[in-house]
Order: sequence, then C-alpha cells, then structure tokens
Amino acid sequence: MALLVKEENATEQIPVGMHQAVCAMVCDIGTHKGEYQGKPTLRHQAVVIWELDEKKTLGNFAGERFQASKFYTLSLDEKANLRKDLQSWRGQPFTPEELKGFDIEKLIGANCFINVIHEDGKAKITAITPLAKGMPKINATLTKEPDWIGKMRAKSIEMTGGGSNGSSGSSFSSGEAPPQAEDDLPF
Repeated sequence: MALLVKEENATEQIPVGMHQAVCAMVCDIGTHKGEYQGKPTLRHQAVVIWELDEKKTLGNFAGERFQASKFYTLSLDEKANLRKDLQSWRGQPFTPEELKGFDIEKLIGANCFINVIHEDGKAKITAITPLAKGMPKINATLTKEPDWIGKMRAKSIEMTGGGSNGSSGSSFSSGEAPPQAEDDLPF
C-alpha cells in the first residue's frame, strides 16, 4: 500500500520581506528554565502573535492570514529584546516613567510593519517598525489561542510545580484597535 504525501500538507512559509501586521494576541507562557553564559536562569516569558495583511495561497488554509510570533523575556532592561523591539515599533524610546512598568497588552490591536527572513527553515521576525502615517490599519481576527501556546505554558514552572512567581497564565484578546489620532504612538 502506498503512503502518498500531498503539497497541501506542507506548511506555507511567510514570504521574506516587509509586511503590514496587527498584534492579535499577547500570551503569558509563564516562567521557564534556561541557560545564559553557562549559568541556569529563570525567565518569565510571553509570546506576541501578529496577523499579517498577507494571506496564504496553498492548501486547506488558503485565504487565511499568515501569523507570525516572537518569544520575549518580560524585561525592559536596556539589553532586552522586548525593549529594543517596542522602541523600534513606537519610533521612540521609553520614558523613565514608562520603564517603571509597561502593560504589554497595550500592543493588542496596534499595527506595524514586520520584516521577515527565513533562517534554518523557519520564518523569523528581524525588525518591527511603525506603520506609515495615513496608512489604513488592519484589524485582528484571531480569537482563539493557538494550541502550541497551551503546550508551552504547560512546561512552565508555574504549571509543573517547580516554583511560583504569581503569573496568571494566559492573557490575550483580539479585535479592533482603539481609536487613535494620527500623531499618537501606536501604544
């Protein structure tokens, strides 16, 4: 008996380049063990999920928007990737007051451009920039947290009983961005 593999079973990659996107979800995946410079670390992490304006063209998901995601350690330290990406997206640095505590759920519904490359067979976000002035915004349509987020959260220290930091688990929503004046920061 033959076991046939068809093209529609393949995962369609986000095309390389700059794409308009909207932040659809911010998901807290808890605290995870890691390693930095040979030393064990604990990192409270979140995943930001964007929906792209670009749509898939192949297989069962043709016509649906591409989704891109990026993992972040929840830190606004000057070396933190989250801080670097948010400042690039905003188009300006954080104020000292904002650095005391910034609610990343403000990202939900915010539009941007993301630059995507392919590295090791996967799409990777390399830059996030503000939307051009006057450009029409897109709205998020994603309403259900992807299954892989729950699997990542299940591996967290909070879920495995390896400690607690008060994480509340998941945090996400979708929908339209709040109305903003043209000169406002995206978040």
